[in-house]
Amino acid sequence: MSDSPGPIRFADILTTGSAVSSYLGASTVTAAHLIEAVAILRGEKLVEELGRPVSPLVSRSSQGAEVEPATRELVQHWFFALGQDINATLDEDETALLLLQLAGLIA
Repeated sequence: MSDSPGPIRFADILTTGSAVSSYLGASTVTAAHLIEAVAILRGEKLVEELGRPVSPLVSRSSQGAEVEPATRELVQHWFFALGQDINATLDEDETALLLLQLAGLIA
């Protein structure tokens, strides 16, 4: 039996990243939110460990969350590389590469 996590749906990373951003009250989804999303999906971190949540009743923006331009560009690159398949999954190597690229956007 392998200790490595199984494949992760790319859409789940994006959805969870958006949820992390909302949970923290951020008006912009960032690369850091997507990194946290992967940790949550792998079971390495609990949502509660992110910090104190911000109520959705607190006004942040009249529209949905924005996405950092560089993060949006990277996400689009991956989406097209995965054949624009909403159900595409990332194996451990692909996930490691995505995390490395996301971390590069933060540095």
